[in-house]
Amino acid sequence: MSMHFAAPIVTDVAPAQDDCVILQLSRLPDILTVQVPDSSDFAANWTVYAILGSDGEEPEWEGDEVDTGAWDDAEDEMEKLFDIEVQLPKEALQPYLGREVELRYKFRDESSMEPYSQALRLRVET
Repeated sequence: MSMHFAAPIVTDVAPAQDDCVILQLSRLPDILTVQVPDSSDFAANWTVYAILGSDGEEPEWEGDEVDTGAWDDAEDEMEKLFDIEVQLPKEALQPYLGREVELRYKFRDESSMEPYSQALRLRVET
C-alpha cells in the first residue's frame, strides 16, 4: 500500500542528481545507513525496514526490521522514535551492478497493513 511517505535518505553518499543517487560499490562501506524521514503518519508500535525493487508490494529484497517506538515506563505507553535509521548491506546491491534499482522503506504493523515510501532511485556502479 503506497502512502505519501517521503523517499528514504542514504547517508554517506553524494546527493541525488536527476532524482538518482549514484553508488560506487568499491567506495561504499559494508553497511549503508538509510534514514527514514520523520513523519506523523506512522505509529510508535510499527516496525520499518529497507526494501529494494520496483514493486513496493512484492520487493526483491527486504532488510532487517527496526522498531519505530520504544516503551516509556513513566507514561506507560509507546513513545515514537525520531531519526530512525535502517540498514542496507552493500552485498544487497551487488545484483543491481550496472543498472538502477528503487530503494524504499516499508512499515509493518499489527493489522498487517504494510505501507511503503516513495522510491529513491539508485544507480549501482563498480
